[in-house]
Amino acid sequence: MICFVVKGRPYSVQASAARLNAWKKTVADAARPKFPIPLDRNDVRIKITFFYNTLPDFDTDNVSKPICDALNGIAYADDHQLGERIARRRDINGSYRIRGVSPKLAVAIAEGEDFVFIEIDRPGPDEVNQP
Repeated sequence: MICFVVKGRPYSVQASAARLNAWKKTVADAARPKFPIPLDRNDVRIKITFFYNTLPDFDTDNVSKPICDALNGIAYADDHQLGERIARRRDINGSYRIRGVSPKLAVAIAEGEDFVFIEIDRPGPDEVNQP
């Protein structure tokens, strides 16, 4: 699994073109060091979690689309490789029990600012046929 943090509040597909393009560049810049070449396999799974201080007024699905678009050609050759996309949001001030937490995630939570945590992997063989 490859994971990384993108600092800041994400933009939805309804944002202005300028803001949306700037956000996509931010996501791409954060991902580039993790992917020397795009993944070439199919059935890639992406999990996008937006940690926020103030409840957003946008749909998590509309936030995930620009992120997936920004990762085209960087994390994967084309977004048709995505077999599963999970988008969620969490209050950064919430109380959580986290086992096996990524150090990157722990640091970002401790900093207390809005951020997006992105995990990209491929479902294991025992997950492939699950509903």
